Amino acid sequence: MNPSFEDQLQSFPSPFIRAMQNNAYAKGDSQFSVTQLIGPPQRTWLGTKHEKIETAYSSFAAFLGTAMHAVLEANVDTEQGEVAEERMHAVLCGAKVSGQLDLWEKRCLSDYKTTRSSQDAMKPDHYTQVQANGYLATLNGYVVEHVAVVYIQMDWSYMQSTLNPNYPQSPFRTFVEDYNETVAIDFFNRAIPEHQAALAGKPRPCTREEKWQKDDAFALMKPGAKRASKVCSTRAEAEELLKPGQYIQERPGERTFCTNFCGFKDHCPQFRIESYAPDEP
Repeated sequence: MNPSFEDQLQSFPSPFIRAMQNNAYAKGDSQFSVTQLIGPPQRTWLGTKHEKIETAYSSFAAFLGTAMHAVLEANVDTEQGEVAEERMHAVLCGAKVSGQLDLWEKRCLSDYKTTRSSQDAMKPDHYTQVQANGYLATLNGYVVEHVAVVYIQMDWSYMQSTLNPNYPQSPFRTFVEDYNETVAIDFFNRAIPEHQAALAGKPRPCTREEKWQKDDAFALMKPGAKRASKVCSTRAEAEELLKPGQYIQERPGERTFCTNFCGFKDHCPQFRIESYAPDEP
């Protein structure tokens, strides 16, 4: 049996526990947030039926992000025209949508992201998200010419930076792109109807990308054996190498987000179906 959320928190000091249990994130007076729309519609649907299951890991990650945002907001210079942590609203495709402005300065809107590993480029979903927030900002009176994602690399090592010139030389990594209104409008025109359909009980299945799914594998097994004789990347390769007395066991690629990060997996019919493994011959 998996330990409860409360049990997982026992090793944290009391102020940490209270901070993690009091997640301040809210989408405000809106039907959808940009963060929600970036995610799969099936999670929106499951959220109407079930409470999200939190873990100590997910809550601690949210805590670190919230703490970082609070520190940076406290150091914004409003006299220089900087604006931080403002929630923006607009009606799009018949729905009230909100988004968070982490920082706006010099006609550039920035999103902050905490990450464990070093980043070599802006992630595609982060690019879409910051463009969407840029569009909301323009509808709320801001001039936006550029968008940026600032990665706070939590596992950054000072020693590695001194020894390896190819290693990130700072714990912060910023990527700046031109603001692209077309990207934002196309995103809203696609995502909002999908999430509206989910609220009506008709969610589409999550995609491989949304599940962070790795490639499938095909193992050559002997009946009763616990380990594979060989693991192949394609069924064709497995069939070519198949020997008498062996059978092919299909191993679906790990769905990293579903397994480790989705708080609705225990209620998700797609997760249950895709987790089903038939018995061996």
